Amino acid sequence: MGVSAILLNRLVHIQFFSREFICGFLPFALMLAPCVSLSARAFQEVLRDWIGKTLWKKSLFPIYLLLLYVLPALVYKNFNAALTVKLFIWYFGMAIFFSVHAPAGKEVSWRDGAVTLLLWLPIEFSQFSGFDIVVNDFITIPALPFAAVAFGIYLFVVLRNLPDIGYTFMWKLKDLATALTALLILAVILVPLGTSIGFIHPSAVHVSVAELAKLLFGIYFMVALPEELLFRGIIQNLLQKWVPGRASFPVSLIIASVIFGVSHYNNFNPPDWRYVYLATIAGIFYGFTYWKTGKTTVSALVHCGVNTVWATVFPGTAG
Repeated sequence: MGVSAILLNRLVHIQFFSREFICGFLPFALMLAPCVSLSARAFQEVLRDWIGKTLWKKSLFPIYLLLLYVLPALVYKNFNAALTVKLFIWYFGMAIFFSVHAPAGKEVSWRDGAVTLLLWLPIEFSQFSGFDIVVNDFITIPALPFAAVAFGIYLFVVLRNLPDIGYTFMWKLKDLATALTALLILAVILVPLGTSIGFIHPSAVHVSVAELAKLLFGIYFMVALPEELLFRGIIQNLLQKWVPGRASFPVSLIIASVIFGVSHYNNFNPPDWRYVYLATIAGIFYGFTYWKTGKTTVSALVHCGVNTVWATVFPGTAG
């Protein structure tokens, strides 16, 4: 899960334009670049204006993401034709779908729901197994979380121009205070509840500063940020625009949180409904943080905090 410290350590010794660099670090940097650049509103607007209504321009970003898998895989000889076809259909299907009569602004249509499901369900049911960046024989980075974030933002912010997704790293002190408050309240609720129902068990593990940094990096970018973008920035956001009147926020918060909780049903084998209950409660606080700050990147901090505490203080579960 955590890769940052390992990558930095390897980068010191790597030869630029070597096979390891071309197959590993370069694709990783090129995959991370749109995740960072698309968080800037100015870049979003420039890209949207340049693309306009030209179909071939709308296809360039899906081509870019597809090549980030195909080219390194061919060089490293782990190319998977079936995976390539799935990624091609996934990328271009949704891009074309949103390019034809896409909803505008706060208007919500069935196309929003269809693209949301098409973005989420193939990942939920593990249809892209093997979509990894192979740095060398010892380091493999899951590429899907980064690709999903970049592509989701491209679909809903650049092509769709959906307001209020909140994908920005321009944080304020009050945003961090809101995240910390939500995390502390969740600790007061989830720890006693999770312990009382026998789902979590205290068994703290020692982690060094370097290991903790790797863990935080992995959880934030590979778990928390993709899930917050989907369940809060897209699903809760769309529901809040779709439900009329004063009920829009509480209804959208509850529905999005329940969907988030149910999505965790199959995370254990055998499935455990206790995880669904706890995840739903956590989702309520993630959703409130998103609503309060207007930023999915901040709700992802709370999400990351919960998962990090779970991984280090309660690593043993009944699942």
